[in-house]
Amino acid sequence: MDLYFFNSSKHPQKTGELGHYAKRVERLLDEYKHLARGKINLHLIDPTPFSEEEYKARLFGLEGEQGFFGLIGIAAGHEAQRIESFNLDHEPLLEYEISRLLHKVAHPQQPVIGLLSALPMDGEQDKKGQTIAPPWQWVQTLRRHFNLMTLTPHTGQIPAHVKTLVLVDPGKLPERTLYAVDQFVLGGGTLLMFLDPQTEPGAPSRLEALLAAWGVQMPAKKVLADATYASSAILAQGQPAVRHPGALTLPRQAMARHDVSTLKLRTVTVLNSGALFALKKSRTTLTPLLQSSGQAVLVDAERLAEPDRFDALINEITSRGQPHTIAARIEGPAYSAFPDGISATHQGLQKAAQIHVVVVADTALLDDRLWAATQKNGAPFSDNATFVLNILDNLAAPEALASIRPRTHANRPSGRLQSLRDEAERTYREKTAELAQRLDHTEREWQRLNPRLETVTNNALLQALNKERLRLPMEINAVRLHAYAQVRTLELQVKVLNLVPLPLLLSLIAVGIGLARQRRRARRISLY
Repeated sequence: MDLYFFNSSKHPQKTGELGHYAKRVERLLDEYKHLARGKINLHLIDPTPFSEEEYKARLFGLEGEQGFFGLIGIAAGHEAQRIESFNLDHEPLLEYEISRLLHKVAHPQQPVIGLLSALPMDGEQDKKGQTIAPPWQWVQTLRRHFNLMTLTPHTGQIPAHVKTLVLVDPGKLPERTLYAVDQFVLGGGTLLMFLDPQTEPGAPSRLEALLAAWGVQMPAKKVLADATYASSAILAQGQPAVRHPGALTLPRQAMARHDVSTLKLRTVTVLNSGALFALKKSRTTLTPLLQSSGQAVLVDAERLAEPDRFDALINEITSRGQPHTIAARIEGPAYSAFPDGISATHQGLQKAAQIHVVVVADTALLDDRLWAATQKNGAPFSDNATFVLNILDNLAAPEALASIRPRTHANRPSGRLQSLRDEAERTYREKTAELAQRLDHTEREWQRLNPRLETVTNNALLQALNKERLRLPMEINAVRLHAYAQVRTLELQVKVLNLVPLPLLLSLIAVGIGLARQRRRARRISLY
């Protein structure tokens, strides 16, 4: 196995803090190399602008706008795995990130994930085998990352080779299927469950009992209205967008900071979600993954069917809201929700010392409208897909990987230094915005006039465009160097102060005070 650690150590936006983080990454990679006893070849690469190493980094798909700081893992005959960029905000999960990459390189086989739902999420076909409805896009996404196995809604037993199960909107599933889920979880299977608070349950007592056995409750027919995270939504074609208190765009601060499920997330979008509560005297631990803001309340679902009253509802909840849990990780000892089994079956497992369940009180985040929504630049509108994939990656991982816990954060930079960095970033963005637009326009013109990338020696226009393609990136790089010059100077001063031993520093201060006193004494004598 080969690991390629790309670290642009001299990049002008590579702050001192990132430099320290890079050293920590390198030390950790060295530890893995040592423990692997010759099975890992570690390559440390410091790409400079316009170099062959930079070209390779981009070829591998690493992010390089602020300097390359990523990892590539390759094993013979297998697809390369990568960490596009190490992020300081994810430092507590560094060990997990690297371990996950190593596991994927060493074990490229896709884990088996079971999908169970009363909804036709995997598409529908008629009696002649003709497709009536295609699979939902989130199901297609899962198929690209896992060996997805769709189970029938009336299944009485989860297949033994399925170790992780996705359960969507189980309210209408029959009792025997819920019993199969109960036994699967008690038997060591991991579960990701999506609940819809508005679903009319087919066997309500059993679903509620199943949740209660895991120490969690979700009020039925109650949905979250949030004044802070409410976002605009178009309720009908041709109508203007309205601020919808149930259409929530959850920012980073609404997510668990140090859980792998929220790794590299920016926003998650939910619609008419419910809320989860830990039951009193429960033996399990409920860890929130997604939460509403402090200005949120549970309301009857019917109230979010009245757009004319949305503004009044938002004003109402502003004064009496509180945070609510939308998604949570459930772990700990649990008992069966079916202590006597069910009819025509023998008594099964009664308890487990440890269960692993993630419950999400929303199914709309899987809907094609939210899952596949994109911005004008083609980027995903939210990170719903990453959220689900993160959870399943973790639940399907072997115990040694899944049990890795976050480390504490390193110290953060001083206020002045961080302010300078923010100002440098703002200046750089402002001054390079026009240059970036010109570069983009030049590239498009180049590709339009020269689609086959032929020689440009005999074409004056192509020669001019080619010069611009080469000149503009250099000019952008020069602006970056100038914008971050003051930051680098202050970082160097801080580094020098940190390197000077305290006794020597105190001695220098004492000498300075002594010299100042001598000068003042000399001035007094000269006055006389």
